[in-house]
Amino acid sequence: MKNIYLIVIPAAVILMFLSSLSIAQNHQGKYMHIDYLHIDQKDAQSFEQNVEEFIKPIQIARIDSDKIKEWYLYRVAFPGSRDTQHNYVVISISNDISGFEDISGQVAVSMHGEDTATIVNTYLELMLPNHSELWRINNSVLSSENSKPSKFFLMDYMKVPSGMEYAYQMMEDEVARPIHELRMELETMKGWELFSLITPGGTEYGYNFATGNYFHYLKNVEFGFTEELIRRSHPDSNMSEFFDNIEETRDLVRSEMWELIDYVK
Repeated sequence: MKNIYLIVIPAAVILMFLSSLSIAQNHQGKYMHIDYLHIDQKDAQSFEQNVEEFIKPIQIARIDSDKIKEWYLYRVAFPGSRDTQHNYVVISISNDISGFEDISGQVAVSMHGEDTATIVNTYLELMLPNHSELWRINNSVLSSENSKPSKFFLMDYMKVPSGMEYAYQMMEDEVARPIHELRMELETMKGWELFSLITPGGTEYGYNFATGNYFHYLKNVEFGFTEELIRRSHPDSNMSEFFDNIEETRDLVRSEMWELIDYVK
């Protein structure tokens, strides 16, 4: 195996990028809970209306009680495989992993003594996932902490071999991140994040890391790591070695494009 090719970016250069972009690393070190839902096509309109009228007030209450910090609902615009078993994705972000405990209790408390049993059952029926995941947000570069979220979110699921976790994270931090920052400066990207999977896990699960890429427009998704961007952010790079060493640290398992439906933050 070749030596991992990492370019150390001087702190002054990174600070220059941060200053010019006014970016906010507001998710770094936080936790992300993902629910993958399947909603029948005939029920999609009713589901989205229930989210607006019933689910969002509960998420606002969870935020007000400091259980979570943000909540997002996405429709899967372009699935990651032909047999994808989910068409909606729900993301919750919290400062502490305990914010995802006892969701039923959080829903009940949020309703302030109303018919809590019925409300909890309705909530759980509406938001019943096919499966769920817990992630840690290792790196986060967003254009603005308080701006409206991007319309599109590209989730790239990665399989990193055992023993390569540190090398992979270094590659994302020191090689990929400056390129994404340049794309943000050029206003072709709204944010980028690096996630590590906490649970579930194991060799049979298929992936253990992911990157999140935020876009306002689909047209900006097509051209990512172009030679021009690489040479501007890493002027001394050898293109062949650059891509070879990225590929050595991980396999891209699948990519999914999600479209924002609603959010609370």
